[in-house]
Amino acid sequence: MNETVENRMQGTIPNTDHQGRIAMVAYTHYMTDPRCRREATLAVEGGWDVHFFALSSDGRARTSTVEGITLHELPMPRYRGGSAAAYVLSYLRFFILAKWNVFEHHLRNRFDVVHVNTMPDFMVGTAILPRLLGAKVILDIHDVMPEIYMTKFRVSEDHWKIRLIKFIEVMSTKVAHAVLTAEHPKGELLVRHGVPKEKIQVLLNLPDDSLFTPQFTLPDPALAAPATDPDCEFRLIYHGTIAHRLGLDNAIGALGLIRREIPGAKLKLFGDGDQLAYLHRQAEETGLGDRVWFSDGFMPIEQVIPSIKEAHLAVIPTRHEISTDFMLPTKLLEYLAFGIPSVFTPTKTVRHYFGNDHPLFINDPTPKETADKIRWVRNNYGEAKRLTAELQESWFSRYYWPKHKLGYLRLLESLK
Repeated sequence: MNETVENRMQGTIPNTDHQGRIAMVAYTHYMTDPRCRREATLAVEGGWDVHFFALSSDGRARTSTVEGITLHELPMPRYRGGSAAAYVLSYLRFFILAKWNVFEHHLRNRFDVVHVNTMPDFMVGTAILPRLLGAKVILDIHDVMPEIYMTKFRVSEDHWKIRLIKFIEVMSTKVAHAVLTAEHPKGELLVRHGVPKEKIQVLLNLPDDSLFTPQFTLPDPALAAPATDPDCEFRLIYHGTIAHRLGLDNAIGALGLIRREIPGAKLKLFGDGDQLAYLHRQAEETGLGDRVWFSDGFMPIEQVIPSIKEAHLAVIPTRHEISTDFMLPTKLLEYLAFGIPSVFTPTKTVRHYFGNDHPLFINDPTPKETADKIRWVRNNYGEAKRLTAELQESWFSRYYWPKHKLGYLRLLESLK
């Protein structure tokens, strides 16, 4: 790699010309998807002409320039209902729109690379026509579909539906020249599914260092007041997808259990998802309507950061399921960057990076255990902050975006 490209990768000199042209495709809203935004802006930083094809927030087609990329919002919103068939139809509609739009732009001015994000895995088909005309393809597997649907359908690995989904996953990776995924255990799982190891590269969902520069703050002096003081707020937070597997009903249940012991405890939930309506009902029916605050859907992370900085504790009570075993919550790393203590479930992937045991782990993510952990942190806040500082030092000394990002830029350079 020449010196100029290496310097650009490190962000030490401005881009003066394009290294190549790349299309990115994702069934998502660009501004509220941290991984997609990170990859797109990173490609811009590396000098690429980036075109991102995504959902529209209001169902209207538009093209705009955002963060240095050309954003093509296709004329359809995200489906948020409960029908599996409607989900599939929504994916198929987006697939058709994205495939046509990517190909149309490729004919006008060819793409060197098409980077396709999952779910679903078959979305890689949007890159087929440019691939036949010489473009290289990256398949970015955010979530492992066989494991997610084993949980969703409550069926075993040898069920025909799971075998079919796994077949589609493996065949989708055959279309790609490179396969990205977000965690090392997930990469190992893909190898067990049949994806060639040499095709796989891990790009961790690390916090954006321009927004989440690692820092540490002293404990809030107000927490020196007794936990039973109703005037002493204990601010809890969660941001991201709101789904059953992520266990937010356990967080609200825990809040109900500690309402008398810690009357100042309040929970802010930022995000959207299939469980949102249920959580609204749960909060109201359990008399916690004044203790739980919900955002109006997903928000750009820049708008959430002030509340993160004000929080005393993040609650991430992910359920123990096959699909969640291969997740490392990006939100956990974002809280860690700001020195905000978190109580979180030790999934297989969490244990891979943080060890098998820790005082902040919610080993049994039920309302009772979640409440026990929240109570312990409130009563031992100085110790919780110390443990968080240790985790922060351990993590960011190993994985830090300014260095880790070079792997993606080198991948793009190799495919050009």
